[in-house]
Amino acid sequence: MKNEKKLQTYILDDLRSFGKHCECFKIEKASDNGVPDIFFTTILTGAVLIETKRLDGVASRLQLIRLENLRRCGVQAFVCYSWQQWIAIKEAIGLQRCLLL
Repeated sequence: MKNEKKLQTYILDDLRSFGKHCECFKIEKASDNGVPDIFFTTILTGAVLIETKRLDGVASRLQLIRLENLRRCGVQAFVCYSWQQWIAIKEAIGLQRCLLL
């Protein structure tokens, strides 16, 4: 997928399919640079932040530092470059189990 915005839309639509089991939103503007694009939380995952990039894109140094700081603070934070990678992230964090609640 070449378009970052399209990837964000697909991920958010997927998250919204979990209904009441997931709260998610796109972070449109932040007062600080390097803030990830998508926030979501479920009872099983806790807070998760996703920085989306085009397949040929590169996360900036500031974005990578911000993600690492979030992880150090106990937040799950990822860079996602494709739909296939999103599926792998969901599997890694156990997101599918939320549908069983």
